[in-house]
Amino acid sequence: MLMTRYTFFHSTFLLRFSPSLPFCFFSHSPFPVAINNNNRNNVDDAVASFVTLLNKHHLPSVVEFNKILGSLVKLKQYPTSVSLFRQMDFRAITPDLVTLNILINCFCHLGLMDSAFSALAKIIKLGHDLNVITLNTLMKGFCINNKVKEALEFHDKVKSMGFQFDEVTYGILINGICKIGRTRAAIEFLQKLEKHPVKPDVITYNTVIDGLCKDGLVIEAKNLFSKMIARGISPDVVSIVPLFMVFVVRIN
Repeated sequence: MLMTRYTFFHSTFLLRFSPSLPFCFFSHSPFPVAINNNNRNNVDDAVASFVTLLNKHHLPSVVEFNKILGSLVKLKQYPTSVSLFRQMDFRAITPDLVTLNILINCFCHLGLMDSAFSALAKIIKLGHDLNVITLNTLMKGFCINNKVKEALEFHDKVKSMGFQFDEVTYGILINGICKIGRTRAAIEFLQKLEKHPVKPDVITYNTVIDGLCKDGLVIEAKNLFSKMIARGISPDVVSIVPLFMVFVVRIN
């Protein structure tokens, strides 16, 4: 079972969390900002632009703030993005769904899943409709923090409420399963997906094939490669490289 703070209590898409759940991003002390020298100017320029927007007499649309936050995320400046969001909140600038998705992504990369779910609660409180991007970001957050079991449980819980996922969702989950060395479990999961409305794509198959090759399960990888072709999914270079590398290693 997921912990209480991750549990849904409503049978519709108006999901609600425990009222006692704190908005953790308000209580954290400022994060240390590590900036690569190559990106320092870009980060400084982005922060300066953000401050300029905040100091305008007539505050611009939240879209303008989102552009800057998004640019910082591309530079992997997650702590900086969180810090700037807190300044937005201090100025009572209401975030939109894009803003909060960016915030969730930052918290996930910082390993702050409690805060990520607090941001999700904020999305619901503001009346935004949940979309697959938000939920995929949370599942990816679980996976990059080595909490694949929680990601799978979260997926099952949301799906039981009628929410439909996409190929990206299952690519995230299968990649997470493979990264923890559970490639046979990934095959089983893949087989279940083949019976679902959302079919696995070449990227999903590639992830499992690569995992099998890394685990030395070459026969299983070849079988899955053949099965992919039989199902009408055309392989690409990424599909072939892992099998080719295993072949080269064996010759040498």
